[in-house]
Amino acid sequence: MREHNPLFWLELRVRVREKRLWLIALFFVGTLAVISGVALTVALVDNGRLEPSAIGNGLVWATLFCQLGLLVTIAPLAAAGRLAQEREQRTLAGLINSPLTRTRIAVGKLLGAWAFVLWLALLAVPFLLVGSLWGGPSLPLVLGCLALNILVGWVLSAVALGISGLFGRSLTAYLATGAFLFGWLAVMPMLGMLALGLHSRGSALYQQCVAYVAWHHHPFIRLAALVDVDWALFGRTALLQLGYALGVWLALAALGLALAVHSLRREVY
Repeated sequence: MREHNPLFWLELRVRVREKRLWLIALFFVGTLAVISGVALTVALVDNGRLEPSAIGNGLVWATLFCQLGLLVTIAPLAAAGRLAQEREQRTLAGLINSPLTRTRIAVGKLLGAWAFVLWLALLAVPFLLVGSLWGGPSLPLVLGCLALNILVGWVLSAVALGISGLFGRSLTAYLATGAFLFGWLAVMPMLGMLALGLHSRGSALYQQCVAYVAWHHHPFIRLAALVDVDWALFGRTALLQLGYALGVWLALAALGLALAVHSLRREVY
């Protein structure tokens, strides 16, 4: 793999030397350890009156939502300044004139960010396994939710890399990425609620359209939909909503990568 994309290995070496990334990982593991300790303390103090499944479920879902919150915050930051920083430091011209193609440069940058996302995601696996074995959700459901979180992190990394390619300063790229996240995760759901409030007597089709535009692609809503899921009732509608969310996420990832490649092509005069 080193021969196929040396930029990926360069990105990994750069990230390993960043102390703040290790501090983030330590904070994440420490948070999960505190949650696990609280769950264990509750179980011991309760003297067996509390159902083990309640503790297992609480541990698993707390871990998954904490993980998703961390990935939504950190994954875009890991990629938001990669191309803009190259322009800022005036090293992008040398990178473009290397034997690597524009696509391989963008993919190498993206793989470096994805590796960091995957590493952060895997730190939660021991806690998820303990919760699942402690009467929590089934292991396939836990692994499916874990894959969902990883996919969201990867998508946001791709989008952030594409935004980074549009700007010449890393600070501007970070601010633009933050604006995108705020608009996607906060503004769109609020606009959906406003649209339903203004037309509370709208048709069922109108309400469904608003839900698909504003909510069904939201990462936290998709994860919350799997809490206490009843697979016997998990019918066509739920599958359609999940497939719609996956389609939107993959489209965003493809758009982000395409923007990154296009921004590199703009540098050639």
